[in-house]
Amino acid sequence: MTSSIAEKNDDLELLRLFAERGDRAALGALFSRYADPAYRFALRLCGRPADAEDAIQSAFLEICRHAANFRGDSSVKTWILGFVLNACRSKAREETRRRSRQERAATVKESSAAGGEAIDQETADQVREAVEELPEHYRSPVWLHYAEGLSPAEVGAVLNLPADTVRKQLSRGIDRLREVLLPAGAAGSVVAVLATLAVETAPPTLSASLAGIASGAAPAAAIKVGIASKIAATAVAAIALASTAGLLWWGIRLDERRPPDIAEIERIVREWQPTPEERRFDEIGWAPDLRGALRLSKESGRPVFLLTQSGRINLGRSDGGSQFLRGHALSDARVISALNSSFVPVYLSNVDFEEFGSAAPEERKLRDRIWADARKLKLPSGMDGIYLLDPESGRVLASSDLGKASPEALLAMLDGQRKTPPGKALVPPSSQSIPQASAPGALTLHLTARYLDGEGRVEKDRGDFHEFPAEDWVTLSSDEWRNLLPAEGESRRVDAAVALRLLTLFHPPDMSVTSDPDGRNSFEEASLRVSRFSRTYVRIEGRLKMQRSFTQFAKTPPLPIDAVVKGFIEIEPDRSRIRSLRIISEGGRYGNNNFGVAIRSTP
Repeated sequence: MTSSIAEKNDDLELLRLFAERGDRAALGALFSRYADPAYRFALRLCGRPADAEDAIQSAFLEICRHAANFRGDSSVKTWILGFVLNACRSKAREETRRRSRQERAATVKESSAAGGEAIDQETADQVREAVEELPEHYRSPVWLHYAEGLSPAEVGAVLNLPADTVRKQLSRGIDRLREVLLPAGAAGSVVAVLATLAVETAPPTLSASLAGIASGAAPAAAIKVGIASKIAATAVAAIALASTAGLLWWGIRLDERRPPDIAEIERIVREWQPTPEERRFDEIGWAPDLRGALRLSKESGRPVFLLTQSGRINLGRSDGGSQFLRGHALSDARVISALNSSFVPVYLSNVDFEEFGSAAPEERKLRDRIWADARKLKLPSGMDGIYLLDPESGRVLASSDLGKASPEALLAMLDGQRKTPPGKALVPPSSQSIPQASAPGALTLHLTARYLDGEGRVEKDRGDFHEFPAEDWVTLSSDEWRNLLPAEGESRRVDAAVALRLLTLFHPPDMSVTSDPDGRNSFEEASLRVSRFSRTYVRIEGRLKMQRSFTQFAKTPPLPIDAVVKGFIEIEPDRSRIRSLRIISEGGRYGNNNFGVAIRSTP
């Protein structure tokens, strides 16, 4: 049967038959065709037949895993040999690092025995513990670079980060380690000690487990039996055996294969998430409400720093003045330190104080009284402003328009109204972007919207109001998220109401405060389609076209929004639960601006 299929189908067709239909015979024919050239190539790279056979096994397993990802940019043969090349390089790196670890370990032991300038075990343990206590975004690059020997560019490839970002994290991570280790007298030898720590080897039980997972029905010993030309036959036999159990070598069902673009969608979702630098607003210890801020102010003697603004500044969904403030003064380390050490910061959204807003009556009276105080004193007043309030009386001490509160201007204003010596923040800083409470069984989704450059990447040079992304939280009820899950073999449109719940927020970081504030969205097309890709994956695709006015209160002339939507949903085979959901926009345009939106489910 294998030779018959090979005669009737070219390489691309064989690969397609396996990727789309799980045709094991087609895959066996393809492996048979390229087993010999793949082995010869691996033998030239590895030098040893045993290593070449190991590399072929690893490469062909990867080919199975990534069959659905082939895009036709090269011939199937060169695509296959690319996997062989990577497998051989990986094996060579493993061997080099193994020898390096052994040499380092031997050097450490010899140095210790000689009593020279050795790194003693106590110092090594202190450094290892300090590394383990680092935040993950410092720990990973520090370990990969200093202990495993990867370059910043290689670390960036592993972590999906630019090399410049890796270099900054390395510098900050080492600085943190030195601060922690300074009292122990080990700060000066951090880098030297790190280079000696990667000496552990996996225990035999773990190695055996990993081998079993990787080979499944075709253990490594079976593949190594016979000459290289029999590798393809072994592969076919393994797949045939796997069919009995319904599994491929590595334990994934054929009808649970992943969509081919899943890795790219995952990468984009990660890249579009807010960074710590973009979320410096969260480093300020904000009081939960105005009444609580006034109480803390009276108890501590610190003035209240009150920010009132339109929109949701904590989500980046606010007007020009508050975006300017958050992107500049409220991201300035000096301002953040001053607010935390000498004031009681609190912010209010005027949306909550409108007719049907959620603000309590007492909060409404307090805010209106503060505005009236400022007007009486002939100070800047209004809904978008900063107010400093006296600890004893709660009366206005000073105020400023948001658009005039540059870092230097705000620092001068704060310095003029300090009442106490600096101290700790009265409210511990925490994330200000959090979802609302939801009913049991609901699905919580986090949305990020940001401007992009002309090539669809996150902007490097950002003008005003582009400094940080916007965020939203979308909650789908059990009935709503179940509407996204088609039955096996089904492809259908998503209910219009559910599609609107998701697509209405696919727009840049402007003044969105609800799903459709002031009726500013005029939809031309808002549709989603879901298709069952396999037992555990659902494709989601759609299109959004609408006219949208930018400002919150006085509407500006509408601009067109146009975006393609795509993503995937990983589900339980019986559709009882969504394991994960990832959706992105593609080619999004808002007038003359490029933008991108990413949605991800949260635990």
